[in-house]
Amino acid sequence: MVSIMNNYVAQINLSANVLTQGIFKTALNEQNEIDNSSVVIKGNRFIVDIHLKNFSVEIAAKVAEKLFESTRYYYSAFFIRFNEGSRVRYRYASCKENKEGFYCDVVIS
Repeated sequence: MVSIMNNYVAQINLSANVLTQGIFKTALNEQNEIDNSSVVIKGNRFIVDIHLKNFSVEIAAKVAEKLFESTRYYYSAFFIRFNEGSRVRYRYASCKENKEGFYCDVVIS
């Protein structure tokens, strides 16, 4: 799956800007399960760090699903999940039809 994600991301013209960063922050602020979060731009990608009030893999999956639904472009979106004990990590990317899009690492704990 990682190689598929890498191939997908290689086809996208990645950009990370403050407008998209604001969309991520708004999507996170709307979720009651989140204790605190941050969205950082690093190079041409986003790092999203989410701390839940009560961590479980099920709650993390629901939070991620809401985040992806609120931020994805409707042309194409792809993610993979890694369960890492007391946290869940996602690689997530989405793009428009013209192949402009974003990539982010999402860590939920």
